[in-house]
Amino acid sequence: MARNMVEVSAVPKEDLGDLVGLWVAAKVDAGVPLEVATRFANDGRFESAIQRADVNAHLARIDGRPVGYVLTSENPFGLNPEPEVAVEQLYVDPTARRHGVARSLLCAVVGHAERSGSDVIVSNVPTQSREAHRFFARLGFSSVVVRRVVSTTQLRRRLAPQGSAINTAVDQLIRRRRSLRSIGTRAS
Repeated sequence: MARNMVEVSAVPKEDLGDLVGLWVAAKVDAGVPLEVATRFANDGRFESAIQRADVNAHLARIDGRPVGYVLTSENPFGLNPEPEVAVEQLYVDPTARRHGVARSLLCAVVGHAERSGSDVIVSNVPTQSREAHRFFARLGFSSVVVRRVVSTTQLRRRLAPQGSAINTAVDQLIRRRRSLRSIGTRAS
């Protein structure tokens, strides 16, 4: 059986419809409810991020149907004096996986990196995605750093002095909630 040809092209900033549709599908695939993903897409933040000068998007199509995308940014941390391209998101529709779509998208990233003078391509891979880790490792990507993420409120709480009134009140509230949950689960 012959493979269908994967066509990859840059997404024009004024034509984001197919990209937004795939982005919503990627969010749903990652476990975000459809209503929430749609609301994120409709509130304009995604389109605003895509419009930034340092962000590039490429779309893959098979037989004219959009099946995947890659979003990249340049110098994601801004501290490296050398140009750097980061793969922020790479998504392939589950029905089109194992057809060379991701590889074709990464070829477009390599071309972009070469044109921008970047010697390094960085990929942000979710920690829970074993398949993505294996894919990037097979292509030669190696772990350099681990990015850790924390919510602002959680860090604020952890940074508060141990005996502070805020910390004590929050701890009491958490203990009370846990106690109520355990009572509720025992009653069920």
